Amino acid sequence: MKQQLTIDFALQLEATFEHFFAADNQVLIDNLKQFVETESDIPSKQLFYIHGGKGAGKSHVLQALCHFADQKDKLAQYLPANQLLDMSPEFTLGLENCELLLIDDVQLFQHSPIWQTTIFDLINRCIEAGNKIIFTANKPADQIDFTLPDLVSRLNWGQKWPLYALDDEQRKAMLTLRSQARGIPMSDELANFIVLRCQQDNASILSCLDKLDKESLLEKRKITIPFVKSVMSW
Repeated sequence: MKQQLTIDFALQLEATFEHFFAADNQVLIDNLKQFVETESDIPSKQLFYIHGGKGAGKSHVLQALCHFADQKDKLAQYLPANQLLDMSPEFTLGLENCELLLIDDVQLFQHSPIWQTTIFDLINRCIEAGNKIIFTANKPADQIDFTLPDLVSRLNWGQKWPLYALDDEQRKAMLTLRSQARGIPMSDELANFIVLRCQQDNASILSCLDKLDKESLLEKRKITIPFVKSVMSW
């Protein structure tokens, strides 16, 4: 295992590929793993950009890649933009020596010219060092209101892939998979009830599962439809 950086942005324990329901995104996941494992000093093969809607699983994918890189003995660092914005841009100095950077929600920098310049400079330093960066955002880079055109150009250099949202049947399968991982029985009827009443994104469904899991342990009750109605006020 490679030495870790001094500032650690917490990774969710369940944010692994074993707990990710890929569905129509399996080709993307396979390409990401290959991207991490393959050495390259060609700029277009050192950058990777993923875009998808809210709750599609972008943060899960980046954190899973961080776990995956660690298994491959590569020094990786997960960097959520919402937390970077509260820090000094000087924090990024030296990050170019990390073999893999994973920057989440890069669109959040659109209102911060100094952070746009910081990320642009970081990309250039990473490329010079022969290392890689994977970005996520809510839409393609040229559809984000960045004020630094050079940053948009850099973000478009590498591979660009959409992360597809799951349909209701796929969300039910995802919920069942995550429930099984926690040892929670999940019937088709119960999964259907939860999915149809949650907001239509993965994050909301998994947040619901977290809450139900905690409350069921606290009250020592099985998760049933009446229990879900009570806990979630549905």
